[in-house]
Amino acid sequence: MKLAIIGAGLVAKTFHIPSFLNCPGVEITAIYDRKEAKARALAGPLGAKVYTDYDKLLADGDIDAVSICTRTDMHCPMALAAARAGKHIFLEKPMAMNAEEAEQICRAVEENGVIFMLGMLNRFRTEARIIEDRRRRGLMGDIYHADARWIRRRGVPANPWFSQRELSGGGAALDIGVHTIDLAWYLMGCPRPVSVSALAHRRLGAARARGLSSWGTDTPAEGNIDVEEAAAAFIRFEDRKSMTVTVSWAINGPDEDFNFKLYGTKEGTSLNPFTIFSMDNGYCTEIRPVFSREDAWVEGFANETRHFAECVAERRQPITSAENCLVVQKMIEAIYESDRLGREVRLD
Repeated sequence: MKLAIIGAGLVAKTFHIPSFLNCPGVEITAIYDRKEAKARALAGPLGAKVYTDYDKLLADGDIDAVSICTRTDMHCPMALAAARAGKHIFLEKPMAMNAEEAEQICRAVEENGVIFMLGMLNRFRTEARIIEDRRRRGLMGDIYHADARWIRRRGVPANPWFSQRELSGGGAALDIGVHTIDLAWYLMGCPRPVSVSALAHRRLGAARARGLSSWGTDTPAEGNIDVEEAAAAFIRFEDRKSMTVTVSWAINGPDEDFNFKLYGTKEGTSLNPFTIFSMDNGYCTEIRPVFSREDAWVEGFANETRHFAECVAERRQPITSAENCLVVQKMIEAIYESDRLGREVRLD
């Protein structure tokens, strides 16, 4: 598979390129960015072509697939154009600005017969694979509730587009809420959501603090922030299942708390510390799987890019397909709608 990297920013440089370079059968043949210098900086060591015109890149018959690592407002138009050009698509999260755009992507992918995968790397970390295996084997019983959270004490993204709704689509609920909700929902077995009750908080703004950096850089965020820095939600699913969600870029709480707890009729589990709560011979027991890895994010990116390459080669649907991830987009959109209306919102 000959792959083009779309967007020569931090995510492409740090994760997508190294991960795809380690995928058997994948060759990175092109780099696109509106800023030619940025594209050339990444393309040079790879011997890849440089493009600053997206339409010309898509017209290149030597490219089989694209990996889109751009601002959220560019996800939908770029994915639609790629699908219509017959290119397979690996799209960094979130899927789109809203559910309407996500539905457009679903239709384009189906109509043009291309493979689409959303980059939800946490589904591919070792803990998730262990939990999913236990759920599928029936060891956890019926998982009926999840408590999911990602809290940063001070971690507003420094890149200003994250904080501008017209470019990002939303704040913490969309940026990190998508990871939080997606992982817990996937490991619950993807139950059908029926309603959401939520509040989004715009109270701390940039929340600058001396001695603490913003997320991803050493420089605190600058400029106006017109999106939420935190949100809390209660999601109801079919068969009386539920999920509580708490996310924040900035909150007067722990420095970093990315975690979920799942509760099943036979077993429960916690991500951090990774523990399985079970029973043995009538006694409560705790299982702590032991494994080694360099970094959970590096592992997640490596496994998901390999999964994408395999799905393209075998012409099968990824576990983070367009239709599957559309459901997550709809849950997040319902969070914003519930906050706007001040009441529970039905999804069914």
